[in-house]
Amino acid sequence: MIFKIVFPIVLLLASVGTAFSQTEVLPPMPSLPKASEQFAKVLDSMRPEHVTPREQKEKAYAKLLEGQRYIWSADRLRSPTARQNNARLAKIAFQESVELDPLLSEGYTALSELAINGQPQDVDEAIKLAQLSVKVNPNNFGARRILARLYTFQSHLVNGTFRPEIGAKAIGEWNQVVRLDPRNAEGWAFLSDLYDRTGKSDEQVDALRKWISAAAPVETRFYQMLTGGATLAPETASLKLGTILLKLGRTREAIETLSSLVADDPDNFNAVDLLREAVENASPESAAIAVEALKQAVYANPTNVAMINLLAQVQAQSGKGDDAAKLLRETSAKLLSTDRASASVLQVTLGDILARGDRVSDSLSAYESALTSRGIDGVAPLVETERDFALHVFGKMIQLLKTANRVNDAKAVIERARKALGPEDLFADREMISLLRESGDRAGALVEIRQVRTREPNDYGLIRLEATLLTETGKVDEAVALIKKLIDAPAVTPPSANASPGGTESVVVAVPSSDAFSNYLFISNLYTQAKRGKDAAAAANQAYAVARGAERKQIARLTLATAQQMSGDVKGAEATLRELLKETPGNPIALNNLGYFLLDRDDKLQEALGLIQQAVKIDPTNPSYLDSLGWAYFRLGKLADAEANLKEALRLDSSSGTIHEHLGDVYEKEGKSELARASWNRAAKLFSESKDVDRVRKKFGSGKN
Repeated sequence: MIFKIVFPIVLLLASVGTAFSQTEVLPPMPSLPKASEQFAKVLDSMRPEHVTPREQKEKAYAKLLEGQRYIWSADRLRSPTARQNNARLAKIAFQESVELDPLLSEGYTALSELAINGQPQDVDEAIKLAQLSVKVNPNNFGARRILARLYTFQSHLVNGTFRPEIGAKAIGEWNQVVRLDPRNAEGWAFLSDLYDRTGKSDEQVDALRKWISAAAPVETRFYQMLTGGATLAPETASLKLGTILLKLGRTREAIETLSSLVADDPDNFNAVDLLREAVENASPESAAIAVEALKQAVYANPTNVAMINLLAQVQAQSGKGDDAAKLLRETSAKLLSTDRASASVLQVTLGDILARGDRVSDSLSAYESALTSRGIDGVAPLVETERDFALHVFGKMIQLLKTANRVNDAKAVIERARKALGPEDLFADREMISLLRESGDRAGALVEIRQVRTREPNDYGLIRLEATLLTETGKVDEAVALIKKLIDAPAVTPPSANASPGGTESVVVAVPSSDAFSNYLFISNLYTQAKRGKDAAAAANQAYAVARGAERKQIARLTLATAQQMSGDVKGAEATLRELLKETPGNPIALNNLGYFLLDRDDKLQEALGLIQQAVKIDPTNPSYLDSLGWAYFRLGKLADAEANLKEALRLDSSSGTIHEHLGDVYEKEGKSELARASWNRAAKLFSESKDVDRVRKKFGSGKN
């Protein structure tokens, strides 16, 4: 008589996962001697040729079934004491089963599960009993899974400090689980997480792919308990796979994975966001893969605005801008009568796409339509719920007009924004100051900012902007004195956002505006802007002296490297940055700055390009990094790539004279003389130092006037 018993027994009192998470306190179980050592001695003493008599085997199976019955009946009992007693009787029966037949591996497995489910739990005993089970039968699935789960739990995979030596044991046992059951979702899921923690990227990718094609799991409680509620659904695996492929730079594979996921589940917003990130830097060919999947998703869910938005963006990315514009126009027109808010969102996306194609008038029309759809006309008082949207769109319009050098039109939009937002909102004031500064009227910008400061005297952003303007008008000592007052004065709360000085060489410091550390850094930047390298280095060293924590000290050293470069200490600047990159290899500021410094050396152009590309990959919307990348391509003779990256940098920051000058140099090399002159003329207005202005003006021969 042969019994086929599959373990773990699903009708046991609780699964391993539930055992770890249960909170009910039961009366203590009567003390019974641990069985693992006793059974281990018995197995060690047995000869290899040992065969248990058939009659004894049948009695052993009978005891195994008796123990199962105690477990099954316990589930129907209400009294904790009665359930505890049944568990004790089950344990006795299972022990007797392996005493009758020491080669009955299922008996050890059942005892192992009871050791986990008992009160108190005995994980070490459970491991030893499961090890005995696989010693008798290496193919005992239940024992292998118990070992895999317990080692995973002990490895601190999710919480605490990961234990690599225990993690290696967990990997070994999960590999045994998937050997016995190649479509086991739990096994592949845990293997992917463990490979992630041990840095085995290729193995992680393979495990995730196997997880995606695994069978639907029956028991998921342990995985959910250990991972804080994550599911074993294939969608989870696809999202994880897309993430790791992006991290590894395997963009095309990531797009293929995420496109399939989005097509199947258009409402998976995490997948949509990740796909958007993937296509931002993808080649047109790779982006085209996403287009087809997104078309299917939109067809299945034509009211999903986020999906339509993404499809249009991907179409534009893959070179199908007209298709994107058509989709957005048609969909927004359909939504105007039922969902004006969604229609306006699509019109903003249309404006963005048209702006990237240098279709300024069409882009402005799209932005105007977006405002009209929301009832924002710049005349009637603005409804409070529409304030953020209005700021968003007005900001885009002003930036577009500044980039197109349409100063008067930009002023008109600013005044519309002032009426819509009201006199208390500083948005229009800040935009006007920025516009005057970028158009070369720094004196007018300084007057404007001082007027605003009479209303907001403690706005740190405005104080720093005034200091920047003073520096740009040749009054750096007055600017530094203004900032030093902040160091001595008590902090005023709440501080406003930290405004960084213009130009691509400045360091953006993400720290509170009012403390001594950030103010010394800002002073260093002011001196750098004024080409006073030694003073800049001294201020950076002062920042380093008051810095608390490794991160702030690194920021101070980055600022010092810029000052060293400015003062002519090129080797010192390079050494500072290389030392920083040894400590923090992924520091994007250090990567960009070192790459930019190396562009002056013909023998380091390829290294410079690689460093800057790493920085852009980390922060793809940073205009300073994009400027550096464009300049690197220019130095390498790749003019089309240079133009594309510099234009994108200007779209993000039109206030940088350096970016305008670089783009003018590219245009000149491409034979676009009129565009070159326009860019250089804009750069001359933005530069504050006479040396910079003279250098740019000489490029188009118009002299100082």
